[in-house]
Amino acid sequence: MSISFLRTFILYIMIIAALRLMGKRQIGELEPSELVVTILISELAAIPMQDVTVPLFAGIIPVATLISIEILISFFCLKSRRLRRLFNGRSAVIIRSGKLDPKKMRDLRLTTDEVMESLRQNNIASPADVKYAAIEPSGQLSYVLKPQKQPVTAEMLNLSPSDAGLPLIVVSDGKPVLGNLRQLNLEVSDIEKRIKKAKIPSVSDVFLMTLDDCGNMFIQRKGG
Repeated sequence: MSISFLRTFILYIMIIAALRLMGKRQIGELEPSELVVTILISELAAIPMQDVTVPLFAGIIPVATLISIEILISFFCLKSRRLRRLFNGRSAVIIRSGKLDPKKMRDLRLTTDEVMESLRQNNIASPADVKYAAIEPSGQLSYVLKPQKQPVTAEMLNLSPSDAGLPLIVVSDGKPVLGNLRQLNLEVSDIEKRIKKAKIPSVSDVFLMTLDDCGNMFIQRKGG
């Protein structure tokens, strides 16, 4: 039992490290070659996990080989557009000026139901609202709405809203997040001052605090 646990733990750590090295994205955003490698890694790792008679290296060596190949291919794809298209494919425009492209949909084996589902998932009621829509190599739908269907922006209304940056968590469950504080060039004492201004006694009383580089702040006290 302990041997099985140890083998599983080692393979688990190795696969997590492998995915980190490969820079994996969410499953729905994987390129075809990345998805194939991910599936193969899971299959190869399962064999030594289930069968203790199989040497551990029988799983580690193939996984390490796949990782090396994937990293190498990714490097060459960065250098070559042709190679990138060969392994990952290219975007396919399926809607132009509010009209579906039946030929392109047949090439991709897409049904009208699947296209309408993708539009609804992006809060689009009708293909008529879309100027261009494309299926990306990852399988995701990207689109450009017609001007009259685009959301109203501050620029359209001649407004000048206050600037905003990327909110970083600076306090989590009563503890300062030092890495994010360094990104904002702040010290713990700076955060303490802001917390006291918000009439909260100390950092330990804060459940969540976020701050961006424009000074915009959110604080939620523990218990409410």
